[in-house]
Amino acid sequence: MSKIIYSGTKFREFLSRRGITYQEASNYLGIDKNTISKVIRGGNLSLNVLLTICNMYHLSISDFFSIEYDDDDPQTRENEISLALAENRPSSKQTSDPESVEKYISSKKTLFQYENYIASKDQEIDLLRELNQLYKQQINLLQEKVIESSHKEIL
Repeated sequence: MSKIIYSGTKFREFLSRRGITYQEASNYLGIDKNTISKVIRGGNLSLNVLLTICNMYHLSISDFFSIEYDDDDPQTRENEISLALAENRPSSKQTSDPESVEKYISSKKTLFQYENYIASKDQEIDLLRELNQLYKQQINLLQEKVIESSHKEIL
C-alpha cells in the first residue's frame, strides 16, 4: 500500500535556490510569514494558500506531495502511480469551489510583475558586483600606497 504525503521540502528548496527569504515570499504572496513557515514545515494549510503559491511561483501542486510506499512490489507501485495520476486529472463529475479555482486561474499579480521582481533582483546583483569591483580597486590602491610608503621609509 502507499499513501500520499504533504511536504514543504521542495518549496523550501525552491526558495533557497532563488535566494528568496520567507519574509520576501510572504510579501510577494500577500500571505503571513507564519503561514509560509507552516507551508515549509508541512503543517495544515488551506487549499487557497496552496493554490496561491502554485500560481504566483508557477509551481505544480504535485511539487507539494509525494507517495510513500509500504511494500517493495514494483507492480503495486506502478499501478498506484497510474491511479494517482488518473485521480489528478479533472473530470466533469468533480465539483470544486469556484472561488478557489478563480484564485488559482487569476492571481493577484501577473507574470509581468513576477518578471519585474526577478529583473529587480538581477539588477541588485549587478550593482553589488560593481560595488565589489570598486572595493577591490580601492584595496589595490591602498596596498600600493602602503608598499610605496614602506619603500620610502627604507631609503
